[in-house]
Amino acid sequence: MNARRSRLARGARWLCAGALALFLVAELVGRTLLGLGTPPLYEADAGFEYRMLPNQDVQRFGNHIMVNRWGMRSIDFENHKTHPDELRVMVFGDSVVNGGSQIDQSELGTTLLRTALQQRLSRPVNVGNISTGSWGPGNWLAYAERFGFFDADVVLLVLGSGDHADNPTFAPLGADHPTQAPALALQEAMQRYLPRYLARYLPQQLRAWSAEPSVTPMDKLAAEASARGLGDLQAFLMKASAEGRRVMVLHHPDRNETASGQYLEGHSQIRSLVQALELPFIELRTPYLSAGTEVYRDDIHHSAQGQRVMAHALFNAVLQTLTTPNPEPTTVAAGARS
Repeated sequence: MNARRSRLARGARWLCAGALALFLVAELVGRTLLGLGTPPLYEADAGFEYRMLPNQDVQRFGNHIMVNRWGMRSIDFENHKTHPDELRVMVFGDSVVNGGSQIDQSELGTTLLRTALQQRLSRPVNVGNISTGSWGPGNWLAYAERFGFFDADVVLLVLGSGDHADNPTFAPLGADHPTQAPALALQEAMQRYLPRYLARYLPQQLRAWSAEPSVTPMDKLAAEASARGLGDLQAFLMKASAEGRRVMVLHHPDRNETASGQYLEGHSQIRSLVQALELPFIELRTPYLSAGTEVYRDDIHHSAQGQRVMAHALFNAVLQTLTTPNPEPTTVAAGARS
């Protein structure tokens, strides 16, 4: 009996040791090879909802992620120009411009734009990547109201059709916008990525089991959201134009819009608003079609090649606007947000 208990005890110890070793190997692989456990962090803000936490420099999925003091995914620079010949371009957007953890800092469209402009113009250039996942007109406007435009000569806005109704909710930040690093890489994998992976295989009924019925008709909610988003977009564009800056809007279509040529709801409203303000409205569908299907890594976001295509479009937009006469300062209409 004692011999049997001794064998069981040894087996239990080996089992525990094997489990511990497996755990340590998985943690090491997750942390060193995948970059789990050190996600880019975010901070909530009462004004513009949230942004990337300033002053970050991390490795994630083998990619370099750098965030400057202003919460931009850009190299650091002062809030005002430090050289009389300096050109400044501020690029506003959402996850499409931001790139996310799947795009290395060196492959970002805004990084490539800065390099190309410096080579072409032979002058100091700074490009600000003012973007965060799921940002919309209200976020861009609130950020500009807080920080201004950093002496920008050119302001570029990259948006999609759905941004006409993409409004801040000020909900608590969840797993996709972590505010602190998890203690373990495996903890992040379990909390952030496992539910997303499992959701792909759940029946549709289970995915929506917690959805609450709306007490307001959806058409009314959609109209209110669109009116709010378009109002904020107009205020942002007028604010950007108010001091004689050159402002251009570029429409980023998703994969289906590019393939079909049929734009989603919101595209026509955004285009009409931009044209009413007499600002350039550039469709990115044409260069995307020329580049092929590898522009996208999913239905919406760019691959590294897509970032290069966007960078080329941004580059052409900047050169185009620099060769046109300075615009007349736009006066914000009475009642509009300033």
